[in-house]
Amino acid sequence: MQYASSDQNTAAGNEVWTRRLWGDWASVSRRSRQADQFAILMAISLPWSTTVLGIFTVLWLITLATVIDIFQFRTQLSRPACWLPVALFCLAVAGMAWADAPLGARTYAVGTMAKLLAIPLLIYQFERSENGIRILLAFLASCTALLALSWLNWLDPRTVLPSGRPIGVPVKNWITQGVEFVLCIFGAAALAVVMWRKQRPYAATGFALLGVAFFLNMAFVASSRTSLVSLPVLLLISTLRYIGWRRAIALNLMIVIAAMLTWFLAPNLRKRIDSIQQEYSLRDSRITSVGLRLEYWSHARKFISSAPLIGHGTGSIKTLFEREAVGKTVTDEQVVANPHNQTLYFAIEWGAIGVILLYAMWITHFLLFTEMRWISWLGTIVVSQNIFDSLFNSHLSDYVEGWIYVLGVGVAAGMVSRTRKPPPTAAPSG
Repeated sequence: MQYASSDQNTAAGNEVWTRRLWGDWASVSRRSRQADQFAILMAISLPWSTTVLGIFTVLWLITLATVIDIFQFRTQLSRPACWLPVALFCLAVAGMAWADAPLGARTYAVGTMAKLLAIPLLIYQFERSENGIRILLAFLASCTALLALSWLNWLDPRTVLPSGRPIGVPVKNWITQGVEFVLCIFGAAALAVVMWRKQRPYAATGFALLGVAFFLNMAFVASSRTSLVSLPVLLLISTLRYIGWRRAIALNLMIVIAAMLTWFLAPNLRKRIDSIQQEYSLRDSRITSVGLRLEYWSHARKFISSAPLIGHGTGSIKTLFEREAVGKTVTDEQVVANPHNQTLYFAIEWGAIGVILLYAMWITHFLLFTEMRWISWLGTIVVSQNIFDSLFNSHLSDYVEGWIYVLGVGVAAGMVSRTRKPPPTAAPSG
């Protein structure tokens, strides 16, 4: 009898836990919070691991699919900010039909554009959620951990990193790290301003010092030349748009003075900037990064001129470079699937149609952030950085940089749209 009573108690306990777990899952509000939590985990993993990011992305999509209102979402897709990314993905799928490239190359190229489908989903999610700020803070916190690791490795190269990795770049590469750190500089500055206006001087000072730490890391430790060049451009765009011209002039003068001081104190910064001219002058005698880019762009213009309207099709870039190399002595670096310029990338694969859709999406997303609010300022920085950096790289097609754009625009646009709309009707609990 005691054994029977024990089994009954165990069964009753299991039933209670099953009902509790099912109740948690069956609640729309709880599933919405879980979708937010997976988005937070995506932001945390973004600077570190593409595999972990992929896992959390799948879990986020599955959870969000259980709470999305298909009729509301269909209405949202009528907005250009939402349907233009979808149109670019559909163009990539259609471009497989006329591409003269292996199936694997075509499928991979389509996959690089699939992340754009997350933009309308993120806008939908964070129009209805109050947790958008947590996504941005999670990304900042994750990059701050990366910053600490970078400084530690620079101070003692024997620690943290396995042999063979660049000093100060714990994961990925310095281009990706530069993109992340530039965004964190502006994000920390925005939060410092917000905290100051809320009369929280210690928090404001902390965020300001954090932004300085990111900048000094780029100056002294590991510098992406594209990111270094983008800093003054992004500063000019943001200050002229969101600060009165008198304050903007004063602020920029102070920053110029600080930059000049940093220039004299940071040999790494001088070396990275001076290398641009050095590589350009040596491009004819040996292979350099600058010389390779010029070579890519020269070949790209030739490819574009032979198929200007619809391009050569999805995944065709490497095949075109391979054909160009026939009968010539070239290295692997000269045969690529990426011309290191987003406009040329789209023009080669999808012609003028692809370029028009790309610029239409960029302009539409830029115009989402017109209000004088810190989240609009950050949205402007995300879009402007992607546009400018894509002059020298194909960041929208790259994995991490592309996801930074998708998460940044999707979350910021949802938060901005949320403030413009009345609060949505509360969802039923079951």
